[in-house]
Amino acid sequence: MAAENERIDLQSAADEIGVHYQTAYRWVRSGRLPAVTVDGKYQIERRDLDALAQDRLAPRRPAAPTGRRLSTASDAIYRALVDGDEGAATAVARRIVADGGPITEFIQQVLVPPLQRIGVDWSEGRVSVWQEHRASAITERILGEVARSPRGRRRGIAMVAAAEGDRHSVATTMASVALRDNNWTVHHLGADIPNEELIEFCRREPVDVAVITVTNPDSRASANRVAKRIEALGIATLVGAPGRTLDELVEAASDARRARSSRVERSEEDLPREQ
Repeated sequence: MAAENERIDLQSAADEIGVHYQTAYRWVRSGRLPAVTVDGKYQIERRDLDALAQDRLAPRRPAAPTGRRLSTASDAIYRALVDGDEGAATAVARRIVADGGPITEFIQQVLVPPLQRIGVDWSEGRVSVWQEHRASAITERILGEVARSPRGRRRGIAMVAAAEGDRHSVATTMASVALRDNNWTVHHLGADIPNEELIEFCRREPVDVAVITVTNPDSRASANRVAKRIEALGIATLVGAPGRTLDELVEAASDARRARSSRVERSEEDLPREQ
């Protein structure tokens, strides 16, 4: 058996670990692979080479996508959505999500910007309304494709819907995917739900937080009215608005759940004790 402090030259080290000489040389220059010089040539101690080999085999999570990569992916999805190329858009989304970044970051930085650009394109006459609707439909299917439901204890039960008069369902899907990724059980009711039906659902089902999305300014008054009625049932209610982020939604839902739990605990403490 070779001694632990045996030295071999850099080319032999590269051959043993299965990389090109230049790769091993870069590791030496960066300090990842310790080396000494003997007669002008790099020498590697056996124990250092073995340690590097073990480190390369150790399982590790892939690096989260960089800002530049997210921006590039967003541009690619924009082009695919305008062209109606669902396969290309889905493939880009899968690659980004597979690298382990937060789902809210993927939605906010990769999916939302293309939809906003397409909305501007439509208002300025560069795309038709059917292209905009097709892009929204593809986006919802992409969200269904990449949605995750992590294991672990549920934070609570959420209801997500757009109130009566708001026909945009993409926002409700995004909110539902983000909350599920944050370990919520979610009842996703979709868009344009009659207010009386929302009230009836919240009466019948155990709901900790109700989320009402708003994408159409004309539906804000309706959303606010139904939110007040849901709150009267003792359910924390969050009303969205254009420009609010999914990160803010997830944080607000958690805050509302904690506040509700605190109120319940205080109420139980106030109950008379049996003698």
